[in-house]
Amino acid sequence: MTTAELAGRHVPVVIIGAGQAGLSASWHLTQRGVEHVVLDRHQVAHEWRASRWDSFCLVTPNWQCQLPGWPYSGDNPDGFMVKDEIVAYFEGYVASFGPPLHEGVAVTRLTRDGDVVTVATDQGSLTTDHVVVATGGYQVPIVPGYAVDLPNGIEQVHSHDYKSPESLPPGEVLVVGSGQSGAQIAEDLHLAGRTVHLCLGDAPRVARFYRGR
Repeated sequence: MTTAELAGRHVPVVIIGAGQAGLSASWHLTQRGVEHVVLDRHQVAHEWRASRWDSFCLVTPNWQCQLPGWPYSGDNPDGFMVKDEIVAYFEGYVASFGPPLHEGVAVTRLTRDGDVVTVATDQGSLTTDHVVVATGGYQVPIVPGYAVDLPNGIEQVHSHDYKSPESLPPGEVLVVGSGQSGAQIAEDLHLAGRTVHLCLGDAPRVARFYRGR
């Protein structure tokens, strides 16, 4: 079924989002022969491609990448995949089982009428019996309220939009937040020779390596 043929069709299951959760659900449905479609407003691994900094890497070891039917098969199980490797991992997963994926289709509304759900998209509507919402929990960057009170001369960049040390103007950098993103960005800036001030929060911290592993 092509994307153009979706409008007006009835599909038993519609999965919204082609990230790890949506693709995993599609894999299980495919194994059971359940007809379904996967809709994504962008493309597979879009957030990994567009919303991560250049030096981004996972904070969990590669051997923990265990999408259903697609365990990590590289030569560095104790390492941490960088952005391009993560994208390749997802692309390989899609190629491994060929989900009924429709990229560039934005779901705009869900409406229930009895046991049938109408799925409105920017390319027409279809109906379904079941919907799996797998759009992720971090869609909108969170910025502290006091940010609006900072002087206009101080450039503010959310981690969602940070790319590299070179993308920031010269000078010292204050990183607010010591979670996974804040710690990685602070390290990225430090290794580039920038003076970095890191505001620590209550995010838990665990060493990546222990006794060389």
